Amino acid sequence: MALCDGERKTNNLQCNGTLYKCTHCDSEGCEQSKDHTCSNQAFSVLGRCYKCGTVGQRQVLSDVKTDRAPRKTPSFI
Repeated sequence: MALCDGERKTNNLQCNGTLYKCTHCDSEGCEQSKDHTCSNQAFSVLGRCYKCGTVGQRQVLSDVKTDRAPRKTPSFI
C-alpha cells in the first residue's frame, strides 16, 4: 500500500494516508474525514472523487509507485 506524500493543512506535516486511484478518471490521492485537509486529497470520506464526482470507484495503490522523492521535514521541527 502506498502512502500519501501530501501536506496536512492543520500541522504542515506529511499526511501518510493511504493512496487511492479513481478507476473512472485515474485521479490519485488520499481520503480524509473532512474536506480539503490534505494538499493531495482526492476523495471525500464517502469515497466521492473530487475530480469526476463518482462514488465508490477507487482502488488502493500499491507500493510500486516510488518515483517521487521523499518529502523534506519542515524547518520548524
